[in-house]
Amino acid sequence: MKKKTANRPQIEDQRQYKKIGRLRKRIADAIGKTPADIYIDDNHIKHIFEQHKNELTKLGLTPLMFVDLVIDKFNRIYKQHSRQSFFLVHWNCVPKVTVIELNFAFKTGFYEIKTAFTRNKKFFKDENLIWKKAERN
Repeated sequence: MKKKTANRPQIEDQRQYKKIGRLRKRIADAIGKTPADIYIDDNHIKHIFEQHKNELTKLGLTPLMFVDLVIDKFNRIYKQHSRQSFFLVHWNCVPKVTVIELNFAFKTGFYEIKTAFTRNKKFFKDENLIWKKAERN
């Protein structure tokens, strides 16, 4: 059962969620997904910090700052071949890109951030590009 408290839904398992953004209708329609809010729970914030501490330290970012950066600047979306999740990617002119992994949670009706990381662009050569932001001339 979903309870909503001050923009932070609480789900049965008592995880605390923070709203990060929204997958807007225009983009959701283009990739065949449902428009919905994007949340991250405290466990995944902790996971990002523990698993990617060195990357975050080099960038001078906290896990939430990193996730906000990708949400604000993502310009590609890739579908994972092996899972139901997909990647929001901030692709730029440097060799590494910033990434967050999203899953749609049917119980809650919103997208959950599972992890965030940096990767070499070669990581995506076998993934399916399903959306790319139009470049401005």
